[in-house]
Amino acid sequence: MRGVTLYIMRQIAWPLVFATLTLTGVIWLTQALRFIDRIVNNNLAFLDFLYLTLLVLPSIVAIILPIAAFCATLYAFHRLASDSEVVVLSSTGFSRLALARPAIYISLIAMVLMYAITLYLMPLGSRTLRATQYEFRNDLAGMAILEGVFNTPTDKLTVYVRERDPNGDMLGVLVHDIRNGEQPITMMAEKATLLRTPQGPRLYMVNGNRQQIDPERKSLSLLYFDNYSLDLNSYSQKEGQSWREPSERYLHELFQPNMRDPDDVNNYNKLIVEGHRRLVTPLYAPALILIAIASVIGGEFSRRGQGQRLIIGGGIAIVLQILSLGVAHLATKSSILIPLLYITPLLFLVTAIFMLREPSLRTGLRAA
Repeated sequence: MRGVTLYIMRQIAWPLVFATLTLTGVIWLTQALRFIDRIVNNNLAFLDFLYLTLLVLPSIVAIILPIAAFCATLYAFHRLASDSEVVVLSSTGFSRLALARPAIYISLIAMVLMYAITLYLMPLGSRTLRATQYEFRNDLAGMAILEGVFNTPTDKLTVYVRERDPNGDMLGVLVHDIRNGEQPITMMAEKATLLRTPQGPRLYMVNGNRQQIDPERKSLSLLYFDNYSLDLNSYSQKEGQSWREPSERYLHELFQPNMRDPDDVNNYNKLIVEGHRRLVTPLYAPALILIAIASVIGGEFSRRGQGQRLIIGGGIAIVLQILSLGVAHLATKSSILIPLLYITPLLFLVTAIFMLREPSLRTGLRAA
């Protein structure tokens, strides 16, 4: 019995790992394309780019893992049935539920992994991604300043560079500062260097002048300098107390929002539904796995092959995924529908278990 259980688990585990890695890799590559502009505009290093893209993996795996588990289970049991291994095992006394037990073990492992992802790794990755993007977006010292182009690192700063010398220093520099719209400042220098300091990014300029218009006197103030240090940290956009998205919150933050925050009050139902969705999502792993098993070995035996059963099983899985999205959307509109979030996967799970019961037992239940 133990040997058969381990054998069936291996038949499911390898396709599951392959499907998870393949599907996750494809979606990860599409998501990674969003960060390409960071490499170009922010002079982002490859390791930083890789770090940013890895932060989105928990959210991807949370979606992919139940689907990959369904595909792996469907493939494994179809292979077992095609090779007549299911018939042989059934003739030796294995019931359908006994054959499904290894897959149930796999589904429990997948469900535990999904709880770890949805309750901890996903919000951790989302909030870390947001914080890291903010840091890179405001890292003016790391931005690529192109030659012969009016660069706008922020909407309040414009930098023009004629050329760069072999050391990387900028030659022929013009800086236009419009933080104070009524008193714009223009600085020109023969040479400048962009550096990171403990106090923040600074632009060190040599041999230049600083021009500022006094709006009251309608006069130009001109200051010549040998060395001038421009603090760029003040140009960075401050994040402030911006509202934290539901995907960035842990479970207790979803179920206990700050009712003194107007944004939390306005999005209260959205936060509560997200919390319930985090608890429900892992249940789709065992539900989909049992649907896959029931579609192959459930019901009456047929000599016409497994093609029709596979199509029906895939169709049921698609319907379940569509229902999960629809119910979550409806629950956001009306909190009274939140129980449907739990009923949907549990209903399909119980139905799949019923289909896996022995034919004689189901016939007896119908007769009763």
